[in-house]
Amino acid sequence: MLIYQKTFENEKRKDCNFPEEDESYASENEGIIADGVTRDPIGDPDLSHYSKEDYIKKYPRPSGASEAAKMVCKTFAASNASLYERLKACNEKIKEYNDKEIPECDYLQNDYYASVASCMEIKEDILQYAYICDCGVIVYDHEGKIKMQTVDDKARYSDQYIDHIGIPWNLPEARVLVRKEFRNQPEKRINGECVSYGALTGEESALPFIRTGSLKLQKGDFVLLYSDGFAAYLKEKEFIKNLLHFEKDKMDAYIEKMAQENKDIFGRERTVLIWKIEE
Repeated sequence: MLIYQKTFENEKRKDCNFPEEDESYASENEGIIADGVTRDPIGDPDLSHYSKEDYIKKYPRPSGASEAAKMVCKTFAASNASLYERLKACNEKIKEYNDKEIPECDYLQNDYYASVASCMEIKEDILQYAYICDCGVIVYDHEGKIKMQTVDDKARYSDQYIDHIGIPWNLPEARVLVRKEFRNQPEKRINGECVSYGALTGEESALPFIRTGSLKLQKGDFVLLYSDGFAAYLKEKEFIKNLLHFEKDKMDAYIEKMAQENKDIFGRERTVLIWKIEE
């Protein structure tokens, strides 16, 4: 049964009308989290000229990232196809949006609207899951031990290279290089290893980056979907304790407490959905 569904606001951007770009949909046996891909602010593409206040002020509103995430959740919820086919349909829906709103992609202010996602469904005692990029799925047993966790493909395949391209991210040439050469490029390899990551941009080249899997569940297991902002919580002993002895108010309080104590690690925009297997 679904026991928890919540998006927490970015602690550093409260009270500034910054768009929420995580979305979710959940029922008793399925769900999805979509995380819209952050946009460039409107204006000068050289972000070294921007203060944090300027960045927030000039961030696009409404946010195309928010719209992409909403499309993903709505499209997923309207279908009963396989998870892969549903994410494929989400990608097609975003393509329709980009064809209308982004006639010519420049990988900067007019980059493709995009979202990453993780989703799951439970049929009898089998968990089916699918994801793209750094949204994830994790399963704990009744003792709080991790039975399965998906791999953050962005960290695995590209961060080690993106972090060393030698160009600061605030310069436009860095963002163009990463978005054009490292995103949705399944044939891009260094030393024989794929170094690209995926995102639902509407491009067909996103589809090879949709990962799928399954797992047999047992009574007492917990199944979680999460956006990347929640990943830091998942191996914290106190989080697992709160999970095993779940009370909504205590979970809320714990997550907020951690965010206040370290906003950089625990205070980003973050979404988590939690199911407990009762039978």
